[in-house]
Amino acid sequence: MKQDELKKINHEIGSYVAKVTKTIWVDDRTLQIATMMIDSYGDTVYVWVEEADDHCRVSDGGRILFKLDPNEEDKELYETAEDIALGSGYEFDEKHCEIFVDVDHKNVAQAAMKLAQLQVAISYLG
Repeated sequence: MKQDELKKINHEIGSYVAKVTKTIWVDDRTLQIATMMIDSYGDTVYVWVEEADDHCRVSDGGRILFKLDPNEEDKELYETAEDIALGSGYEFDEKHCEIFVDVDHKNVAQAAMKLAQLQVAISYLG
């Protein structure tokens, strides 16, 4: 494939992702992103971005583990999810079962898409 054809395909991929990804402000500092990712239940994967002065927190809001085990009965599931999150460069809040990462404003898109992929992978543990 020629270089200009590759650039065109890359542009089309980016345009497609932008078109199917929906974002809304839920308050003055928090953005909800409905990604193009679908979890093992066939549901859209959501990511939340909370703005701070010098960074953004990209989070699942604790929703993927709540969806898999709302009563927190499967301790092995939570431990495995925490190991996967930490191994992927994300943090894990045990109190809220939230997967998150704090990033510079310029890295929000990458962190959000990687977190969506991580949520899809974790959804198959349940």
